[in-house]
Amino acid sequence: MRNFILALLSLGFVATACQEPTVHIVFPPEDTTKSEGGFKVKDDYEGSIPGLDAKVIDYTLPNEYQNKSQLFRDSTIVMSWTQAGFPNAKRFIKFFEHFQWDVMDRNKDKIASLIQFPLRDYKTKKEFLKNFDSIFSPPFVEAILHQDPKEIFRNKKGAMLGNDGQIWMKPKGASYVIFEINP
Repeated sequence: MRNFILALLSLGFVATACQEPTVHIVFPPEDTTKSEGGFKVKDDYEGSIPGLDAKVIDYTLPNEYQNKSQLFRDSTIVMSWTQAGFPNAKRFIKFFEHFQWDVMDRNKDKIASLIQFPLRDYKTKKEFLKNFDSIFSPPFVEAILHQDPKEIFRNKKGAMLGNDGQIWMKPKGASYVIFEINP
């Protein structure tokens, strides 16, 4: 009899465990303003300067800072992409990501083709390529690879990569050029 009761209890626990999970997130209908993916979601975000609790920026969409100043986590306020002379922030960020891959792959010729010579320390492409390994040292490469695309500093001069102005870029025609390198 005891085994029968234990078997019955075990069967009851298994049946309970196999039921549909309990919903823990409820979207109350009185707080909804628009529908996203079948769920009603309250959206009172105005796209203002974000803090730590702001929405994540989706770089597959038009950049919300194209025409607005931006506040970084370190309290730096930078001008909008448009004011800095970048007509399409989304396109520059994609370009920057490809540049990071070229740096990671040590693609010397590709990087050299992006440079607007003369640079302060390297007057020609040949001179730059000769000194490439000393310029792109491990700490320099690390600074470029750890640059957060959401926090690229920009001003009238251009866009700065790295925390200390290691590389400066600006638009030129339909692409971008490196006009300053500070290893």
